[in-house]
Amino acid sequence: MARKITLEELNAKLADTTKPDSELKPYFIVNETRSKPFNPVLAINPETVEIPQTTEGQQKSASLLNSANWIARARRQFAFNSRIREGNYHGPIVVSEGDSWFQYPFRLEDVVDQLLPKYAVYSLDAAGDTLSNMLQQKEYLKALTDTGASIFLFSGGGNDVVAGGNLAAHLREYDPGLSAAAHLKSTFNTVLDEAIGLYSKLVREVAKGFPKVDILCHGYDYTIPNDGPWLGEPMKSRGIVDRDLQASIARVMIDRFNERLLLLSKTSARMHYIDCRDTLGKSEWFDELHPTDAGYKKVADRFAGVIEKLKPKPKSVDGKTSKAPAARSTKVVAEATTVSSALKQPSASVEGGPQALSLHIGLNTVSTDHYQGWDGQLSACEFDAQDMQEIADALGYKSTLMLSAEATREAVIASISSAADVLGEGDIFFLSYSGHGGQAPDFNRDEDDGVDETWCLFNGQLLDDELYVLWSKFKTGVRVLVLSDSCHSGTVIRAIVPELRGTTFPVPEPVAKAKAMPLNVASRTFRKNRDFYTSLGSSTKTLEKQSAARSKEQPLSCTVKLISGCQDNQVSLDGIGNGAFTAALIAAWDHGRFTKDYATFHKAIMKRLPETQSPNYWTIGSPNPVFDAQTPLAI
Repeated sequence: MARKITLEELNAKLADTTKPDSELKPYFIVNETRSKPFNPVLAINPETVEIPQTTEGQQKSASLLNSANWIARARRQFAFNSRIREGNYHGPIVVSEGDSWFQYPFRLEDVVDQLLPKYAVYSLDAAGDTLSNMLQQKEYLKALTDTGASIFLFSGGGNDVVAGGNLAAHLREYDPGLSAAAHLKSTFNTVLDEAIGLYSKLVREVAKGFPKVDILCHGYDYTIPNDGPWLGEPMKSRGIVDRDLQASIARVMIDRFNERLLLLSKTSARMHYIDCRDTLGKSEWFDELHPTDAGYKKVADRFAGVIEKLKPKPKSVDGKTSKAPAARSTKVVAEATTVSSALKQPSASVEGGPQALSLHIGLNTVSTDHYQGWDGQLSACEFDAQDMQEIADALGYKSTLMLSAEATREAVIASISSAADVLGEGDIFFLSYSGHGGQAPDFNRDEDDGVDETWCLFNGQLLDDELYVLWSKFKTGVRVLVLSDSCHSGTVIRAIVPELRGTTFPVPEPVAKAKAMPLNVASRTFRKNRDFYTSLGSSTKTLEKQSAARSKEQPLSCTVKLISGCQDNQVSLDGIGNGAFTAALIAAWDHGRFTKDYATFHKAIMKRLPETQSPNYWTIGSPNPVFDAQTPLAI
C-alpha cells in the first residue's frame, strides 16, 4: 500500500492543475452524515492522508473540505482559460451551471468532467447549488457575456424532486389499496410547480438576454431507492417498505419532473430538453441520487449528441471543407489577462419555437339595429384594445385588432377558430376583450343561475357556451390567455363547473359608467332576436353537452387562463384613458417589469381596483404548471 500523504502534499496536488481529478479521488470519501440531497459533503480519507490530531491539523482539514467546491471550480476554470489561450480549440464555447450532476468534487467523474476532454466548458457548477440560489446570484449571465459562449448547460431541480430532504412530508401512510402515484400527496406537485417556475424564469432570462445561445437542460433518470436518507428512509417512515413500490413511487416523481421540463421546452425556441430516463442500468448508481462514473458517461453522451448537432458546420470553399477558426472567448473571467482578437462562436439556428397569436377586441359602440336602439356608448374600450395590442406586439405576438364595427360575431369566431387551426403544442393565443358584458337566458340549462354570460359584440352577443366550444378546438398543449374587461365576466370563458362561482358581492351604484348592457336593453334585445338566440342555444347545446361530458372525464386539450374585470354579479367600470380593470392591469404589468406568476399578477391588479370590482382568476382545461408559473403575457 502506498504511503499516506500529508495535508500539505494534498494541498499541493489540488493546486497542480496538470493533475486530473481522477488522481485526487483516493484522498476523499463521502461524509454520509453531513451530506444533503444533491449536496455531497466530502471528508478526507484517513487511510490515504495523514491528518494530525492537533487543533491546527483539524482546522486545516476543515478549511480544505469547506473549499472543495471552490477548488474544483477554480481548477476547471483555469483549464478553460488555458485551453482558450492556446488558440487551438475549434469547438463551441460552453458555460455550465448546475448541481452535483455537473460537479461532484473529486469522488466522481460527473457530466461536465466527462465533457471536458472534448469541449471548452466554463464551469460555474457547485454541488448543493439550488435553483433559487442560481437564479438569485445570476453568475451565468456574466459568464455568458464574458466568454461569448454559444451553449449553456444547465442542471437543477434535483433537490426539489426529493423535496429538499423532506420527502416524508409529501407521502401518505402506506395503504395497500393505493397506487404508487396515490401515495404522493398533492403538495409534492406544488413543490415541483414552484421549481419549474424558477426554471422557467432562468430559461427565459437567458433566452431574452442571449437570443443566439442554446440552452441544454436535463431531467433525471429513474433512481432506485435503497436505505438512503433521501428516498428509502423517508418512504420507510411512512410504512412503505416494499422495494418495488418504492421504485414505482420514485418513478412517478421523476416522470412528473420530466413532464414539466418537456412542457417548458415546448414554450422556448432556445431550450433543448434532454430526456435521461432509462439511461442508467441498476449497477450504474453510486447512491440514491448520483450515477457512477460509467453512468455519468452515458448521460454526458446524451449532452454531447445535442451539442454536436448545434455546432456550426465549417464552410466549404471551392468544394473543399475549410478548417473552422479556433474558438475564442470574448473575455477570460477567472484571470486578469484578456484574450485579444476574440471571436464569438456563432450558434446554429433553432426552428420550431412557439408561435404567438393575439386578438384584441374593443367596442365603444354596438349596432342599434340588433340592440333595439341602444348604441352601448363607451369611451375607453378601443383604447384598451389598442394598448393591449401594443403590449402584445412588443412581446412578439402576431396580433389582430378589431374595433367596434369590425368586432362582429362572425369575425371574432373566425379569428379564434383560425388560431385554433394554426397553433400547436407549446404555442400561445392571447385574447383581450373590452366592451359591454351581458347576460342571456340559459338555453342549454347548464347554468345554476339560469343565465349565460356574454360579450356584446357589434352585431350580437357571444355566449360563454360558444367560447367553450371554441376552446375545445385548440390542440393539446396550447396556452390560451383571456383578459376580459367587461361586466359579468367572472366565468365568461366557459359555462361548466358553476360550483366554482364564489360568494356574492354587493353591487353599489357605480361612480363611473359600467360596461354592462342595461337589463331593459337586454330584455328588448332578446325579445326582438328571440329566434336567433333560441336557434343559437339549440345549435350549441349538442356541442356543449359533448364538451361537458369530455370535461368531466378529460379536461380540454388546451389550457385556458382567464383574468376578468369583475365577478359574474359585478360591473366593470369604464374610464377616460382606459377602463378601470385595463388601467389596473397595465399599471401592475409596469412596462414588463412585473416578474412574478399569474396568480400574483391577479392579486396586484385587485389591489388597484375598488372593493366593488373584484377581478376573477381561474384556469380550465389541461393542467399546465409551466403556464401557471410564467411571467404574465410571456410567450
